[in-house]
Amino acid sequence: MATVGRNAAARDAVRADSERHADAHSIVDGRGRRIDHLRLSVTSSCNLRCCYCCPAAGLRARSAELSDRQRLDLVTFLWRDRGLRQLRLTGGEPLLHPSSAAFIGDIRTAAPDLSIAMTTNGGRLAGCARELRAAGLDRLNISFDAIDGPRYRAMTGGRVEDVIAGIDVARALGFESVKLNTVVIAGQNDDQVVELAEWSLRRGLEIRFLEAMPIGPAAEFNRAHFVPARRIREILESRFRLSLLPRRFGETAVRYLADGDDARGTIGIIAPISESFCGQCRRMRITADGKLFPCLLDSRCVDLAACWTGGQFDSGRAGALLEQAVDGKRAAGPLRQPVAMVTLGG
Repeated sequence: MATVGRNAAARDAVRADSERHADAHSIVDGRGRRIDHLRLSVTSSCNLRCCYCCPAAGLRARSAELSDRQRLDLVTFLWRDRGLRQLRLTGGEPLLHPSSAAFIGDIRTAAPDLSIAMTTNGGRLAGCARELRAAGLDRLNISFDAIDGPRYRAMTGGRVEDVIAGIDVARALGFESVKLNTVVIAGQNDDQVVELAEWSLRRGLEIRFLEAMPIGPAAEFNRAHFVPARRIREILESRFRLSLLPRRFGETAVRYLADGDDARGTIGIIAPISESFCGQCRRMRITADGKLFPCLLDSRCVDLAACWTGGQFDSGRAGALLEQAVDGKRAAGPLRQPVAMVTLGG
C-alpha cells in the first residue's frame, strides 16, 4: 500500500545502505543472541486497568516522555546502523498517542522494509484502523481477555463490544496479520479459554494464550492466579486435537494446529514462566520516557534520554549505551521487575 512521502528511488538507496551495514553492526548480547526486535512504547497512558497489568492501586506518576522526533531518531539509527528488523509499537495503550498514524508513516518513510506491528487493547481500534493501515502498519495484536461483557469489564474496566468492533474492522482491511492475545487468569477467564479459541478460529484468527507474569504492582495477584502452559493445553485438548507446528527461532509462542468439531486453525501458547524461551530471545524494550530494558523480567536499564544534546541526536552515545545494556543481558530473566507492564510495554 502506498504511503505519503515515500519516494521509490530514495527508499531503495536507504534499504541498500541498511543491508550493507546490518550484519557488520548487528546487536549481539553477551550470550551471543542477535537482538533485532524492538518493542517501543509511545505512551505510558492507558484507558484500561487490567487486573494482571496495572490495577488502579499500582499507578505511579509519569515522567516526561520522548518526542516522536526522538523516537524516530532511535528507530532510524537502529534500523540503518544496528540491524533492527522488527518494530512493535506498544504503550500503555498506543492508540491514546495522538499521532500514532503519523509516526508510523514517518517510520515507513525512514525505514521502508522494517516490519511494523502494534499491540493494542483494541478499544479505539475501529475508528483508526484504516488510518493505521494506510500509514504503513503491517500487523496487529489485539488483547482479548473475555467474550462475556461483564467478565471483560471486571477484568479490564473496558467494553468488549468496542474490542470486537475493532477486530472486525481490522480483519476487513487486509493487515498482514491480526492476532488475538489472552492472558489466562485463574478464577477470572480460565473457564473461557475454549470459547475464546472457538470464537477466534471461526473468524480465521490466530489466538495466543499467555501465562501471567509476576511484574510490577500486579505481581502478587498474578502469582496467586497463575495458570501454567500445561494446564492451558489440557483445557484446549478437551475440545481440540492439537498438532505442534514448527517454531521459528526467537518466536515467543509455541503454535499448534487446532482441529475441533466446527473450528480449525492456529492457536499459540506463550509461557515465559513455566517454559522459558530466554535462550532464543531477540528483543529489547524502550519505554515512553526513553529507558532501554534489555529484558522484560529484569529491572536493569539504561536511560537513552542522554543521547540528545541541544536537540541533536548523538549516535555514538546511543551505540555505547546500547552495547552497555545488551552486553549485560542475562541468560534468563531473574524475575525481578518492579516496573509495571503498562510502563514497560507489553
